[in-house]
Amino acid sequence: MSKRSIPEINAGSMADIAFLLLIFFLVTTTMDRDQAYIRYIPKPILDPRPQPPVEERNLLAIKANSNNQILIRNEIVDMENISEKVLRFYQANEKKNEAFEFPFYSRTPKSVITDNIKRVEKQLKELEEQDAAEEFIVAKEQELDGWIGKRDALALYGGDVLPEISFQASIRIEVSNTTQYEVFVKIQSEIEEAISILRDKEAKRLFNTPYAVLKRKNSLDATGMDEIEKLDLLDVLYPARIIEVTPKR
Repeated sequence: MSKRSIPEINAGSMADIAFLLLIFFLVTTTMDRDQAYIRYIPKPILDPRPQPPVEERNLLAIKANSNNQILIRNEIVDMENISEKVLRFYQANEKKNEAFEFPFYSRTPKSVITDNIKRVEKQLKELEEQDAAEEFIVAKEQELDGWIGKRDALALYGGDVLPEISFQASIRIEVSNTTQYEVFVKIQSEIEEAISILRDKEAKRLFNTPYAVLKRKNSLDATGMDEIEKLDLLDVLYPARIIEVTPKR
């Protein structure tokens, strides 16, 4: 008795069907973009001298608990109000040092900057002649770079006095291990928005150019020293010192 033959399956069109399905899923599937923030981490300051403790007024503590609530200086606030708190932190004493719960501003005269450059240059030369330890020389070089940066910033800013917020002024972000990532991103966005507002206002006043335009020009032309110097000045006037604390478990 002859065996019944099994009809062959025509698989010639399977590749076309698979290709069409792949296109369908690529077109209909939505993919969330990861949000990230670029942080330019400064070089560590190798100063062997003991540093003074950070005063409470110089710290803006932003916390997010396990319930995704935002606390700024232990006060619950709406996420949309974070930028207002950051602006207040920077601007409270920008004109006069009268709000004791916020960072004070220093107003360094040009003569003081010039005298300090000469003083540090002399001290650095003495350390090199004495063959001092490397950490002392590096610390003194960093101090000299700081004063030279102030001199250049003041030359671009104009006038005889350079206003600067306290060198300790920092924004401290602390989130719970169970805080939603979207909340952390929102905190970062609000901080970035506030600092951009401050820098944009000053960029328009000093250079008649929006802050975003300066950044775009700098990104398009990495050798454009004018934009780099202007951005450096805005960073001196409104520094973004952000401390991110490891989430608590």
